[in-house]
Amino acid sequence: MLWHDERMVTLAAIGFRLVGDALHWLMLLLRSTAGVRAENLFMRQQLALFIERGVRPRRVDAATRASLTVLARLFE
Repeated sequence: MLWHDERMVTLAAIGFRLVGDALHWLMLLLRSTAGVRAENLFMRQQLALFIERGVRPRRVDAATRASLTVLARLFE
């Protein structure tokens, strides 16, 4: 029964992450264009620093993978 419990915990984590991402997305809809542009610029600079320093990204867990899959299907 241990494998069943681990699967249920993983599914619950994925469900919570998807609900949290949906709520976060709804909050983002209310942001100003200038705020979105500023965040985009900040994230691009942060990514450039990571690439420059050779920082290795963290491994993606199942909840993040599922969330990214849903978002990829929502937006082209």
